[in-house]
Amino acid sequence: MSTPTLLACATEISGDARAARLAVELRRLAPHLRVCGLGGERMRGAGVEVGLDITDLGTVGWFDHWREVPRYVSALRFWRRQIRERRPLAAMVVDAPGISYPFSRVARASGIPVIYFVTPQTWLWNPRGTVERLRAHADVVVPSFEAEAEIYTRAGLCVIFEGHPALDDLVEDRHRAQARRPHGEPTFACERAARARVGLVPGSRCHAIARLLPAMLDAVDVLEARLPLGETLLSVASPSLRPRVDTLLASRRRSVSVVERDLWRVLTSADVVLASTGGNLLDAAFADTPAVAAYRVDAATYWIARHVMRLDRRVAACALPNLIAGDRFVPELIQRDMSAARLADAAARLLTDEKAREAMSRGYAKVRASLGMPGVNARIAERLLKETGVRAGMSDGAKPPG
Repeated sequence: MSTPTLLACATEISGDARAARLAVELRRLAPHLRVCGLGGERMRGAGVEVGLDITDLGTVGWFDHWREVPRYVSALRFWRRQIRERRPLAAMVVDAPGISYPFSRVARASGIPVIYFVTPQTWLWNPRGTVERLRAHADVVVPSFEAEAEIYTRAGLCVIFEGHPALDDLVEDRHRAQARRPHGEPTFACERAARARVGLVPGSRCHAIARLLPAMLDAVDVLEARLPLGETLLSVASPSLRPRVDTLLASRRRSVSVVERDLWRVLTSADVVLASTGGNLLDAAFADTPAVAAYRVDAATYWIARHVMRLDRRVAACALPNLIAGDRFVPELIQRDMSAARLADAAARLLTDEKAREAMSRGYAKVRASLGMPGVNARIAERLLKETGVRAGMSDGAKPPG
């Protein structure tokens, strides 16, 4: 019989990281399993046969997405060819519903069962609609949060939930960071009586970086006029983003240390970070680094989200730690509120107010406790192999279910 194949699709840098970790566990349990498809550097490093990489797109909002339609169409054609030529036992899509749903439809139309890994966060404001879309597009769903899993389970979907898929990487990164830090070294600049170091984490999407980074850099200038500052560190999630970042830095007088693909070096070095409202805030929670959350999309997308979808009334917060803890302990500056002055004000408070830092640390502890027990991806992999009919140690696979 032919080698069992899993076709995977990750179209964003964050999804690439999540899929890579799962691929490692899948191939550890079933070394004969072939994993191939769309992904990025992390998946390639995990032994996935990456035939196409569009993780540099990373759009935010409806209008950014439409600008990249030609490349998404090309990716969909590649996906069709992969299904036709490889006849995988299952297809796995990761997050990014704008492209994952069309990819899922193509796979299911070809009789290939679909696994939706890291399901879309639309459940926060539209649980019923999200359930119906997942029912129509996926055979197995792997959510990230317990509340999300409960919604899908009650709706009768086939759910695999073992904790947040990012947990394993977060725990390992934290352990490595603690091992590097000398015992007893103070965490905050004010405790060291030194100049404060500011970290900038604008995220992994090109359009988000263009909208967030200039304001973050301006905020550092404002902050420097009020407090003695030391090094400014900028996290760049992928080398593919470096040209855009360099362009934005070219006109700046202040020196910025660019750190590629090492978010935790920024988090463990900085006394406060200005970060986009994405998964990197979970890293900040595990690093115990005070953070200010920032977010901005194009004006049309924001207008639709607020006045048509009314997300401001349906979602309690934007930053992941706040959503998980049910408490806005991480300052959020969204759209017009995300000005350099307000970013600087929020950062200054975290640098100078011990009670504010303690409140954030307590919130972070609550977030860490809610994400499950380590070994999340190994448990997910074991259950996925059972669902798809692949047995550990077998030289070939069973036919796909159904």
